[in-house]
Amino acid sequence: MDQIETGNDNNSDLTARLLSGEANQSTATMDTSHGTSVSSHGTSVSDNERSIQLRGSGIGKIVRTSYPDRIRGSIRIPEPRANGNRGYIGQLLRTSLPLAIVDIAVVCLAGCLCMLAGLDWVINDLTVSRWIIPTLLGYLLVNTVMGLYPGVRLGVVDELRRLSLSLTIIMLMLGVRIGLSSPIWQDRAIFLLTAYILCLIMAPIVRSRIRCILANTSWWGFPTIVCGNDAAAFNVCEWLSNNRRLGLRPLGVISDPDVLELDQETPWFLGNWESAREIAEQKQVFWSVLVEPPKQEIDVTSALENHLGIIPHVFVVSELTGLPDHWNRHQMDEGLDGFLVEQHLLLPIPQMIKRGMDLLIATIVALLLAPLFVALAIAIKLTSKGPVFYGHERVGKKNTSFHAWKFRTMVVGADKMIDDYLNEHPEYREEWERDHKLKHDPRVNALGKFMRKWSIDELPQVWNVLTGDMSIVGPRPIVIAEIAKYGEHYETLSTVLPGITGLWQVCGRNDTTYEERIQLDVYYIHHWSPWLDLYLLTKTVKTVLFTKGAY
Repeated sequence: MDQIETGNDNNSDLTARLLSGEANQSTATMDTSHGTSVSSHGTSVSDNERSIQLRGSGIGKIVRTSYPDRIRGSIRIPEPRANGNRGYIGQLLRTSLPLAIVDIAVVCLAGCLCMLAGLDWVINDLTVSRWIIPTLLGYLLVNTVMGLYPGVRLGVVDELRRLSLSLTIIMLMLGVRIGLSSPIWQDRAIFLLTAYILCLIMAPIVRSRIRCILANTSWWGFPTIVCGNDAAAFNVCEWLSNNRRLGLRPLGVISDPDVLELDQETPWFLGNWESAREIAEQKQVFWSVLVEPPKQEIDVTSALENHLGIIPHVFVVSELTGLPDHWNRHQMDEGLDGFLVEQHLLLPIPQMIKRGMDLLIATIVALLLAPLFVALAIAIKLTSKGPVFYGHERVGKKNTSFHAWKFRTMVVGADKMIDDYLNEHPEYREEWERDHKLKHDPRVNALGKFMRKWSIDELPQVWNVLTGDMSIVGPRPIVIAEIAKYGEHYETLSTVLPGITGLWQVCGRNDTTYEERIQLDVYYIHHWSPWLDLYLLTKTVKTVLFTKGAY
């Protein structure tokens, strides 16, 4: 759990090759009297460095960061989409509901055909609602888990495999309910087996046919932009247009016109990289296909961070993932080959799930640990002068600011003591400038050392969770001066709430480097799931109990 009383934060680590990137390591501090920023080494920031305006109560500063723009254009601070959640839910329902209705209809049709053939389930005392409704709801649930709704990118073979697994699971569940001791188990077994075979035959055929019909409409599927500085991007766009059954409606190609000598008359050309965000916003784009050329003219990480940051689903194809030399309507019947980079927390349903988990966990923690809160508050007042709680200004979601609360662990006036201490002990300055914390910090009092060791000083941050400023699990909250260190990854960081605990806390905490910490934060954002949060909460308990990397 983060040490955040005076901006003393720490580091992280994970091997996320695609998402690692290179973050500039110079920090930025403010010269408020002149309105200019100065690097940690005292040098002025050049004119070509970008400004970041933090929005929020109490912050009117501008921090200038220095990092290279990997693809033409500067990194922009993300703004919330207008009706973004509503637009995504609408596309999701329009794409999923027709397939769900067809799946239910196939199961019902199979049952009716069995009855017309003289087979009977022999209901007797069992009502229809106890069998039919749970069976259909279970089938829809399993299909959802198997990724059949909305079923984007699924080729014929992959869809057949998932449908077969889903139907088999439902068949086995019903088979268990038959009961060999029942006098009518043979009749039910024949009925179930026959219906199962009929569904295996009809479901993929009907689904494929419905997909082809829906592909001809203008409302089914997700609007998609194809990105890449290679002619293959236009071939991919054309291929997607001829294979609309995949659920992706290509709008056109984002590319560098200077590289491919393009103009506005070029078929499928939408605009350059700098226009990608505006196009995604205007056309309600939530899917993108990124074509990685053989010679690596595109840095995938930079493309994702700088230009496609508001698109939650980015599918990357390249030679390594199966990009063929020639794309046409006869190829790739199995769907797109590649890897998917997602930001689930840009989507409404994951946002609601995560917020619900935060409220539930924070409420339980606050109720269970209320006696500990009272005991610590009394101990702090008895052992040192000053307030019980300390609120440090941090950068939050959407480039806002908030006060992260914790039990005070330092002497009063600790913020002003650090400069004098570093002047007296210059051997510690490098450690401070690198990590924004000291392993042996003289400002921490005796009780504070105990609380930091067991990470109980951050427990008041459950209040930040309840008020919506933080999450239970997430990237560690940073101070303004750390924005420069995140470089192009800062935009990704600002799309989610910072967390009390997270990947870096369970991967070494203070024993990890700053670059590794950034990689961990970005990895978490791109790979979030409720299961990952539960895993990290479990690991956090273990890390705290063994006080690994804490100081």
